[in-house]
Amino acid sequence: MIRRLSLIAVLACSTFTIAHAQRLSSMQAGRFGQICSRPAGKAVCDAYIAGVADAGALSRLNSKGEGDADAVAGFCIPDSETTDAMRNHVVSWLRAHKDVLNQPVGKSVFAALHDSYACGGGK
Repeated sequence: MIRRLSLIAVLACSTFTIAHAQRLSSMQAGRFGQICSRPAGKAVCDAYIAGVADAGALSRLNSKGEGDADAVAGFCIPDSETTDAMRNHVVSWLRAHKDVLNQPVGKSVFAALHDSYACGGGK
């Protein structure tokens, strides 16, 4: 009986975890860095970085719209920043953090933007 209850508890917990899982790209950060370092890959690289930046900004706006006045931005990129500059920050960050090159690209790009474009006052 205890075994059965333990199994039910494990299944219930794993179902909860699966229900809250989020999709991450299977591309690794190292491969993305290689693409971004080539002239032919700059457009796709810039589009991906801009997408991550937009998602971060929109997530914060959505949280504030849902009533979370204390929603914290993951990064604060100035409106005047160019995609070339953003790409350069991300590629430089990846080169300096070789330990993340086998991790999902989204996680690493987010971290690069977070470290490169810290928000004043934490928000």
